[in-house]
Amino acid sequence: MLAALLGQQGLQTVVLERREVPFTEPRAIAFDPETLRTIQRIGRLDALAHTLELDVPVGYYNGRGQLLARMTSTAKRYGFSPRGTFYQPELEAAIAGALDGYPSVSVFRGITVGDVADLGSHTCLSMTDTAGAIHRLNARYTIACDGGASRIRERLGIAFDGSTFAEKWLVVDVQHDDYPHREIRFFCNPKRPAVTLPVSKNRRRWEFLLMPGDDEACFADQDNARALIEALSGSSPRYIERSLVYSFHARIAERFRSGRIFLAGDAAHVTPPFAGQGLNGGIRDAANLAWKLAAVCQGRMRDPVLDTYDAERRAHTHAMTALAVRLGSAIMPTSRSRAFVRDLAMKTMWAIPSQRARLDRGDVIPSPSIDRSSLVNWAAGRPVGQMIPQPVIQIAAGETLLDTLLGPGFSLIGIDVDPREALSPADFATAEALQARLVHLGPGGDGLDTAGELTQWIGLKRGMLLVRPDRFLVDRIPVERPGDKLAWMRRAYHVVASPARANQAERTAA
Repeated sequence: MLAALLGQQGLQTVVLERREVPFTEPRAIAFDPETLRTIQRIGRLDALAHTLELDVPVGYYNGRGQLLARMTSTAKRYGFSPRGTFYQPELEAAIAGALDGYPSVSVFRGITVGDVADLGSHTCLSMTDTAGAIHRLNARYTIACDGGASRIRERLGIAFDGSTFAEKWLVVDVQHDDYPHREIRFFCNPKRPAVTLPVSKNRRRWEFLLMPGDDEACFADQDNARALIEALSGSSPRYIERSLVYSFHARIAERFRSGRIFLAGDAAHVTPPFAGQGLNGGIRDAANLAWKLAAVCQGRMRDPVLDTYDAERRAHTHAMTALAVRLGSAIMPTSRSRAFVRDLAMKTMWAIPSQRARLDRGDVIPSPSIDRSSLVNWAAGRPVGQMIPQPVIQIAAGETLLDTLLGPGFSLIGIDVDPREALSPADFATAEALQARLVHLGPGGDGLDTAGELTQWIGLKRGMLLVRPDRFLVDRIPVERPGDKLAWMRRAYHVVASPARANQAERTAA
């Protein structure tokens, strides 16, 4: 995803992949609407849409099969289903397909990166190919996406703080499944907690907690996996794609940047799977970092803007990891007394109408935000720092989602005002340096928000919204704001007034 976003910006990017062929086994499984929004941004949503399970409800059940809580709302968030599942090989194929359209991106497989040196003005990578030949690559920046056991993070001496769960889980992916319930179902049974998730094309995942006395050496045997599935659900899958025992971790790197080297995805943070946030967190990293790297490498912003990557991603990563840990704590009790207290607490919460509505909507999941970022004009008031909604916009040709009008970069959205008529010459220069798209929503403009969703969310009947490429609102500008409206941004974003043409020989290794 990071390479696709950089390629979309025209940045010379080299992808070094250890595997000679794409990994074909499912691992990550659940999506967030923000992830689908990012896939929409690189133009690969149509390639993926038919493989998704959308609007999948979530249910929590105790050991007696009694409902503890559910999430069933299908109200769209950011233009997409609030929850669902995917099959990772299909997801990766859809994203990889975007790279074919970006001539600035080169992918090399069968490459083992030995070392990365930060030489001040650039980085130097040493690597070995499948024939044993040693190669070197100079790049302006390097992004380590080499997983939870990241060798680059280790060599940089960056601590990976957190913990590893003592509990281990058997993860079983099956095909031709006959389990009748289309639901992400948590079996909160102290005798053996378990989880199941439906996946597209009649696939399904099952997860079972290993209990004291289980023989880990043979627990992943397919015969044992079938017996567990049949005992719990009565179903009998025709084919088991994989069956593996996993340990789960909750760890976050002490820093995501070391000079010209960045950590992203599992190299920066790993989380238990109970909130389905592993891959989604990595895509959030890519969406946050890509536009900043492009702006710096193309001479539109200066290097210090890259320091905000860590600050903006860390708080939300902590919040998502904490949620996953809490959910795991609710699911995993094997003590009858602890399970009884858990059941009582969840039933009580479910019985309160306001709490039931909150759970049903999925409001327990932290919303995407960049709280306390220096790249937001906090004086403008809420909802700056939040991701903007994506309403359906009426245009001359019919209807389209908002992001189609905004394009892949910065945007300045005028609500009942044309930004071209409301900006000072200095603001125009800033918008040009940002390569911002100016969009007028209103009569006679580029489109109409006929449902008024954006106006209601922003609390502004007439004004402008300054939106980053990752769709975070960074300023809310009433038309009556005096003077240069974007002066704060020129300072905060280290905007270069006259961007120099990027050196075409410079490369960013992702």
